[in-house]
Amino acid sequence: MKYVPAILSVDLPASSATDRAYIAIKRQIIELALEPGSHVTKTDLSRVTSAGAMPVREALTRLQRDGLVQALPRSGYRILPVTLKGTRDLCAFRRLLMIEAAGLTAERGCPETVLARMRELVETSYELSNPASMSAFLRAVLEVDALIANHCGNDMLAQSIVRVIDEQERVLRITLKLHPYSAVDARQRLAVLEALTRRDPAAAREAMHIRTSTSQDHIMDALLSSDSLAQASIDVP
Repeated sequence: MKYVPAILSVDLPASSATDRAYIAIKRQIIELALEPGSHVTKTDLSRVTSAGAMPVREALTRLQRDGLVQALPRSGYRILPVTLKGTRDLCAFRRLLMIEAAGLTAERGCPETVLARMRELVETSYELSNPASMSAFLRAVLEVDALIANHCGNDMLAQSIVRVIDEQERVLRITLKLHPYSAVDARQRLAVLEALTRRDPAAAREAMHIRTSTSQDHIMDALLSSDSLAQASIDVP
């Protein structure tokens, strides 16, 4: 893929010390090893990533642009919290982008090898009692979105989707543990794939609208539960 989300980039070789530090810190934020709202210093991050001060400093500059950290005057950095409004806005933005990408990808058509890979991925399930299966499921779902983005024919749209995938992964990791695997959700993901296979843009847009709307409902319901709010340090604006 030309545009690769962070969840898949761990499989790719980093080209510089800064890239390695950036990927390592970003994964810790997204995977919640660095909790939302927590305070960190460059020394802390150098220690946990085994990276030098300069790569960590440059990585933090990139992470500020990503909206994941905030520089605090003379006191290090804050891992930006998840907010209900921010999550709602992000889900809505993802829905708009993915609906258009699905329509364009259906219109252009996908290589059979890509469709075969998506068929394999949409069959992935998980168990709440098995964290490894949950991580594999999340990876599969986001890879499907990335494949659709990369085959839509619009580079700016593809880049935007990958950025949204990276932002939303952290929220999905918070909420997935509260939402059992759903056969209904699986059928919705399959409906998108079937429309892409038929090269039916209208059906692909409609199926993606249903899928992303359902996903947003699950995410918001989970975040509004008292336990998730406490565990994730979610700010309510």
